[in-house]
Amino acid sequence: MVARIYAGYKGIQLLGRAIGEARVDWMYHRQHRIAAETIYQTATTLEGLLIKACQFLGTRADVLPDEFVEVLSRLQDRVPARPFSELAAHVERELRRPVSEVFAEIDPNPVASASLAQVHRAVLHNGRQVAVKIQYPEIADLVAVDLENLRFFINLLARVERNFDLRLVLREIKRYVPLELDFKHEAQNAERIRANLRHREDVIVPRIIHDLTTSKLLVMEYLPGIRITDVDRLTASGIDKHQVAHKLTEIFCQQILVDGFFHADPHPGNILVRPGPQLVLLDFGLAKDFPPGFQQGVVKLAAAILTQDRSAIAQAFRELGFKTKNPDADTLVALGDAFLGQVVRSGKAYADEAMIEQFSKDLAQALRANPLVEAPSDILLVVRVMGLLSGIGKQLDSRVDPLGLMLPFLQQSQ
Repeated sequence: MVARIYAGYKGIQLLGRAIGEARVDWMYHRQHRIAAETIYQTATTLEGLLIKACQFLGTRADVLPDEFVEVLSRLQDRVPARPFSELAAHVERELRRPVSEVFAEIDPNPVASASLAQVHRAVLHNGRQVAVKIQYPEIADLVAVDLENLRFFINLLARVERNFDLRLVLREIKRYVPLELDFKHEAQNAERIRANLRHREDVIVPRIIHDLTTSKLLVMEYLPGIRITDVDRLTASGIDKHQVAHKLTEIFCQQILVDGFFHADPHPGNILVRPGPQLVLLDFGLAKDFPPGFQQGVVKLAAAILTQDRSAIAQAFRELGFKTKNPDADTLVALGDAFLGQVVRSGKAYADEAMIEQFSKDLAQALRANPLVEAPSDILLVVRVMGLLSGIGKQLDSRVDPLGLMLPFLQQSQ
């Protein structure tokens, strides 16, 4: 897959000067489509972690070409599903009784299917509508193989290309992916976030049916809604997309800056919208609890970036555990720009392609001059969430004022 995609782009680069700018632009758009479809086909064949990586890439409308977003976003909740007949025996093993004893009916067609599981709508014998999340029986073994392959290639890359040492990322993946395979852990995360957000009427987390939930089967109340990036349906339903974007940003500011515990996988397949608007958060397999003191460090960092205080930015990064080769602050200030600063100065609610290109260039230059020698792994999921929200923000044409929206949460958390 990588070889085919690389060869396609390299060929266009080599031909570029000979065929003219207009032709090159057309060829790049075609290659984007070919590359995205190639990745999609490989992901649906291999499944496992590759699908999760594609789900993340498919949200990055702020960074990736439209062709990638259009194709890979199909994997956010529409991974090719399996017939329920193949999973029924697995469900009965988890329930330790026949499906008919638990459910009055269960729709054989899933309402969503993803990398680790698929979800079916069902009705309990008391008439209550529920969603049944079924983990694929062999997925744990498949993920273990994926992690081992990933470990091999990342360690090899770290030896060959010292500027691309991704072992920190690997440690976080190995730490969190197994937790996503434990649905009892996901149920606990859902209940905790539900409790933290209970004061807000504009967000809802489904209630868990604990006596029917196991480590591989999760049963929760069924809450239908519109996918957050389905702008046409939002508009047809009379829901203001800009108001949705504002509420989404508020909800995650609350979780990260105030609660210190947040949903760490807010891709569009995990967020629905109901009239109001009211947001429905789903899938809490990946959630993050800051270690003691780290939340206040993140708050100090955000406040320093918002006020553009160079010395405070550097100090906040150091208190969080970032270390550079020498004490010069330029690298940490550039990192602050990549984290939030460029968005604040631009007044935009998301990072567009030009902004990404500029701060990537500035950060690379700063890192060459004064490289990072240590960084806390706890910050990686925050960066992931910001990237996902930025991608959704672009699709919703978000007009949120980052500075004005964040200040009340920063004041509340201090």
